[in-house]
Amino acid sequence: MDKLKNLFELTRAYALGETFASCFIILAYSHFSDKFSLLNFIILMIALCSVHLGANLFDDYADVKSKLKTGVELKDVVFNSFIPTKARLIINGTFSLKHVEYIILLLFLIPLVIGFYFTFISGFKILIYMLLGGLFVLFYPIAPKYYLGEFVIGMIYGPLVINGGYCALTGDFSFNLFFISVAIFFSTVVLLHTDNLMDWEFDKQEGRNTLCVLSGSKENSLKLLKYIITAAYLVIVAGVFFGEFNPKMFYVFLTLPIATKLLQSMNDYINIKDVEFKPRWYWGFFENWKQIEELNIAFYMFRFYLARNFSFFFAVFAAIGIVD
Repeated sequence: MDKLKNLFELTRAYALGETFASCFIILAYSHFSDKFSLLNFIILMIALCSVHLGANLFDDYADVKSKLKTGVELKDVVFNSFIPTKARLIINGTFSLKHVEYIILLLFLIPLVIGFYFTFISGFKILIYMLLGGLFVLFYPIAPKYYLGEFVIGMIYGPLVINGGYCALTGDFSFNLFFISVAIFFSTVVLLHTDNLMDWEFDKQEGRNTLCVLSGSKENSLKLLKYIITAAYLVIVAGVFFGEFNPKMFYVFLTLPIATKLLQSMNDYINIKDVEFKPRWYWGFFENWKQIEELNIAFYMFRFYLARNFSFFFAVFAAIGIVD
């Protein structure tokens, strides 16, 4: 049990919500097809989760290796104190760097094999999605150097996973689904941008060129967050009024209480430091909250959870709008 728990932390499996959210969209849209198979959907989920976990671990591994190249010993590697568990099990020696390399290899080998299976049943176009996915994952660790970190992750969990997954299950491409995936791109970037706004000082110190750093100030970053949230909603509105979206896609507006609280809380983060954090059920999940308070990271995790819950439920309500 301890080994499984450690592996869960090592690969940051708690972040699989983004993958599950994309899978909800794929399932909602593809189940109408006569080519749909529940077994194939489960196989697809295994592949996508494996890629996600592998990418998480590869990112931490690359960050640790980058620190070691500066001459710092492994035991002395330190990352953003807001996330005390980042690469913790690598730094403390629970998993050696060699073991981490083997795990990364296995996590990427699983989707590779599954990808070839879907290529056999759905056509060689699946290879294009696999190639793009591999390039995005490998590029991500250096993407922040070019202000592209948010774009890469948004593309992976939006257009790439959703359209690639749909193609794997049905062999088809849908323009409607593509535009829905663009909305998911923006909702995913909300999570990344929120996290980066709180990591402002750390990212500047480490030379990570995020959109927040590019915007020039935390105040400008907050404005950009508003624009990104608005863009996610506007894609859905445009799809309903000018496209072929089901009007019930407006279910995504049920996330407005979360979005509103997120913007308010991020404004407080910039301008008001002494704020009390009280999770409410209508803002989504706030798991392990007592432990978070004990670690004195509630100020960070409260906002992170809000952004994550917005991204997750935006996709869930979009999926419900598709099938309802």
